[in-house]
Order: sequence, then C-alpha cells, then structure tokens
Amino acid sequence: MTVPAGWLGQDRNFLGIGEPWCNPAQAGVYVMPAPYEHTSSYILGSDKGPSAIIEASQQVELYDETLDSEIYRDWGGVATAAPLDLKGKVDKAAVEAIEAFVQPHVKPGRLVVTLTGEHTGALGAIRAHARQWPDLCVVQIDAHGDLRRAYQDNPYSHASVMARVVQDGLPLVQVGIRSISPEEITTIRNTKTISTFFAAQICDPGGPYKGQAAKWVPAVVKACKGRPVYLTFDCDGLDASLVPALGTPEPGGLGWYDTLALVTALANGPGIIGMDISEIAPIEGFVAPQFTVARLIYRILGRIRAGQKRPRRAKRSR
Repeated sequence: MTVPAGWLGQDRNFLGIGEPWCNPAQAGVYVMPAPYEHTSSYILGSDKGPSAIIEASQQVELYDETLDSEIYRDWGGVATAAPLDLKGKVDKAAVEAIEAFVQPHVKPGRLVVTLTGEHTGALGAIRAHARQWPDLCVVQIDAHGDLRRAYQDNPYSHASVMARVVQDGLPLVQVGIRSISPEEITTIRNTKTISTFFAAQICDPGGPYKGQAAKWVPAVVKACKGRPVYLTFDCDGLDASLVPALGTPEPGGLGWYDTLALVTALANGPGIIGMDISEIAPIEGFVAPQFTVARLIYRILGRIRAGQKRPRRAKRSR
C-alpha cells in the first residue's frame, strides 16, 4: 500500500509511522490538522500548533507501558491528513470548511482527532460529529468558559465557541474552568444543559472534592448522562506549568494524571467518539509543550481503545 494523495507519509505524519500503519485504508484513527487562527486575543501563533504537535509526536515512544501495548497497532494504524488550507476563510466560513473537512471521515469504529489552532476551529469538528451522533455530550477541558454570546462583536470568537455549541442544542460538561465573565456565569446558572466543574472545586485541596480525582471524576462522568462523549480539549485546561505555550495561559489547571484519570473514566463509561486539541501557540526553540501534548494525545488514544474493548453491561429493560 502507498499513502494516497491528501495524506501524509512517514516523514511528515503524526507519530512518524510507516506503511501500512499510516494508511487511511486500514487506520482506525484519523488525525485531521485544521490550523485556524483569526480571533486570538492575547498571544498569537495557535495556527502553528497542529504542525508543531505533529513534528513533536515523531519523538513519542510508541510503546505505552501503562497499557503494555503499542497503541497505534491496537487501532490498526493512525493516518494523518494533509493540513486543511484555510487561507481567506474566517469565522463562519472557516467553521464550515472545517466541518466539511472532518465530516466525511466520521463514522462508528473510527476516531477522528482534529488538531486546530484557536478553539473556534473545534466548532466545525463538533458539528461534524453531531451529524453522526446527535445525542452526543460535549466535554470541554478548558481554563475559560467560552460562553460569551459574542466577544469583540464576533459570535465566532474563540471566547464564544461553547455558546455556539449550546445554541446547537448539545449538552455541555465543562471541566477546569477558572477564568470567566459575569455574563457566562449567568448563562451557566440559567441553562440546564450546562454542567460546570470549576478548577477551584476539583483541583484545590480545600475545595469540595479535596483535589482528589477519585472524588470528582465520577461526578463528571455522571453529568454526561450516558451519552457518547465528544472531547474538546483546549490545552489551557491543563495547568500552565505543564503546557506554557498557550494563547491565553492560566495557572491552577488540571494535572497530567488527573487528566488521564478523567479520560479513562469517560472512555470506560459512556465512551469517547471524537476529539479535538486546540490553543497551542508554539514558542520558538522550546519544544516541551508540543511534545507534552503529542504524548497526551497518544495516551488518550490508548485509553479510548482500551475502553472500546471493555465488555459493556447490558441495559436493564424497563
């Protein structure tokens, strides 16, 4: 097999894997780079994030000692599409272009991982998955609420992307929020389809969950109400000490192992059917942030696949 046009070969793809493992004809994971940036309000450069993550991923060890397997083999391979050209497209046009880029590849049994720049790009990927799974629940790992009706008069701002998700009628579970406006607080309090787990509640040892993942992770899973999960992962949801190369960094976020505990519980419970990664703004000469994110993606892939292999309990008849 040879990699078809529109897909990246070994020297350019996510993980740097060769044939047949990078071929979309057999791969169970598709990585879709959509490097969009237009409304970033602080540090620019998130459109360089997808390529930086892919480049760094080629140094990730392919064996996962926590699962005793090479994850890419468990999936039948990981294929990486050529990056989407978004020149000349902004706001609604960019979101629609990303949706059209992702949607043909979304189907049961395949996991699509969209790498975008600013968080706005996630909206297209979420809508593509909602076409296949209209009952999905969006789980947002993020420092920011992203629930403003519009920011700087733009409803397609990165600060408004989750407002569009809620407007689409999708339930939203937010995790790690620690930077938010009064408008967004009002929206959370008045919208039954939003469940928010603030960082101060789940990460602070003095909070109601005592900073213990064993206590707060089950609550997040319960909030999904058994719906299949789409994971939208703004990297500033992690503590900025882990990933400082961000458009809008915030201290006090999720740690590495707590994040993996949450992903594992979601994968083993309702299941994760798609995901995106956003908001890495690479710092020249400093590769640790994109390597951290690349390794995290690979670990997440392993936990999603392991969750798929778990026997599911039969639903009780009424």
